[in-house]
Amino acid sequence: MAGEIDEGNIEKVARCMKALAHPLRLKVIVALRDRELSVQELVDAVGTTQSNVSQHLTIMRDKNILDSRREANQVFYRVGDCKVLDLVALTRSIFCEARGVPNAALPHGGLATDFDDTGGE
Repeated sequence: MAGEIDEGNIEKVARCMKALAHPLRLKVIVALRDRELSVQELVDAVGTTQSNVSQHLTIMRDKNILDSRREANQVFYRVGDCKVLDLVALTRSIFCEARGVPNAALPHGGLATDFDDTGGE
């Protein structure tokens, strides 16, 4: 039935949203929006230690938010499903955009994931 709440799905969604609810993890998602990056490239992009980035990557990979592949001694990460980018963009548009600015005015046709100060409050 459409109005029923599936407790298992609620818990799964809550755990995944919690995994996204960290500033560094959001920076990683934004860095990966257009391409896959190595761990070192992510360290450079988000500006923290490799150990810190690796801990957050593991959390997001375990929640199926990110996919990874190994090439020789490097691990490369990418967003597992582009709908994650849509979710981040929608969240940004709800909480960061100035009231009354239509989504069509956002970069990428409303799919802004850059969290910069343009259009914000």
